[in-house]
Order: sequence, then C-alpha cells, then structure tokens
Amino acid sequence: MRTGSVIAALVAALLLTACAADSSRIAEYLSGFPPPPETPPQVALPLAVGLVVALPEDERSKPTTPSPAVLEKVAGRIQKELQESHAIVVRRIFPPITIPAGGPAGLSIERLRGIAQDEKLANLIVVVATSRTSSKIRFTVVLETQLYVSMEAALVEVPSGRLLMTESGRDDYVMADVLDYTARISFPRLYYRNFTFGGPFTVVEGNPQQALGWEAFRGAADQLGMKLRQRLSPAGVS
Repeated sequence: MRTGSVIAALVAALLLTACAADSSRIAEYLSGFPPPPETPPQVALPLAVGLVVALPEDERSKPTTPSPAVLEKVAGRIQKELQESHAIVVRRIFPPITIPAGGPAGLSIERLRGIAQDEKLANLIVVVATSRTSSKIRFTVVLETQLYVSMEAALVEVPSGRLLMTESGRDDYVMADVLDYTARISFPRLYYRNFTFGGPFTVVEGNPQQALGWEAFRGAADQLGMKLRQRLSPAGVS
C-alpha cells in the first residue's frame, strides 16, 4: 500500500463519530457538542493532542479510586501505548478534572476549550473513568471484592467541538481478604479477574483498596491505549 493510501485510510478511520463506536459510552458524558457533519473535512496527520482524565464526583469518594497524582500515572499508561503509533503524539497530560454527580452530560466543550487553550492544542483526548465493585464470600472466611473499571474516551477537535473518534477500555481485578483476622498469612491478595485460591496472586503491601484501584485502572488504561493505537495504525485499517 502506498504512503498516500495509508494516510488516506488513517484519516478515514480517524473521522469516526461517537455513533459509529457503539462500544463506547463517552457520548453520555458530553454536553454542548455539535452534531457531526455529513462530510467531515480531512485531518492532517500526525495529530498533536493533549490528554486529560475526568472523574465523576461520585467516583471521587470511592476507596479504590486513585489519587490525582496516581491518575496522571494512569494517563501515562495511555500515552505510552499511543507512542507506538506514528499517527498521534501526546504533547501534554493535563491534571485530572472532576465532572458533576455521576457524570452524564457533565463534560462541556467550553470546559475542554478552557483546558486546551493555554497549550494552544487543537485536539484533545478526554477520558472519563468510572468503576463499580462486586463482593462475595468464599470458603466462609474469604471476602472477594472485584473491581470493574471502564474508561470511555473521545478524540475531540477543540475549536469546532467535533468528535473525531471514540473508544473504550475495560478491565477488572479481584482482591481477596480473610474475615478471620487471627489468620492473615499472605492476605490480602490481588488476582487478575478470576479468583483462584492457589494463585497466581500478588500479596498487597500498603493500602489494599488503593492497590486494587491501581491495578484495575491501570489495566483499563492499557486496554484503551492499545485500542486507540490499533485504530490509528495502518494494519488496523488495511
């Protein structure tokens, strides 16, 4: 495939709206964005973008939600994946922001313009991170807590508010702890997705809730970054 054909294919893949990416729920969080044009103009590649993670207010109070400093590290995982593609360059990771209540319709184009204007960035990747937990007791003494994290992303052309692409990443981890506090050998433990009493597992050091949050948020960020990179690669659109 010629270079020109590859770039044309990349542009075609890039100019997808939220409606075309039914796996992402990002449109639920956006407010004041214009409807996509029938024939979007071409976008020059490579793209220089900013990256920001948004948390609904409800998410801030959860014990498994990472701190703002850790969330910037989570965003760094997305940046690391994107660096494998020559079609997009992350110029800056912005500090995490909070959107009202549970998040629906809480992220306006005006706010995104305010974030990007100082850096004079025309394009911004905004990621809304949410989580939920599920708990159950196993073997009568082991409490299993599973944390599910979703990251819904939009690539936005800031001046126009046009959505260029949407994507999502999801992951989940399990933490097991004992209810009998006289026997805490090798607990609490972290597992990937499925609980297995014999392992493999990681013994938690420090705050167990924050350790569980880091693993699940990190995993979802890796999934999101990988999907975005694949969407922007020649192999992904050929």
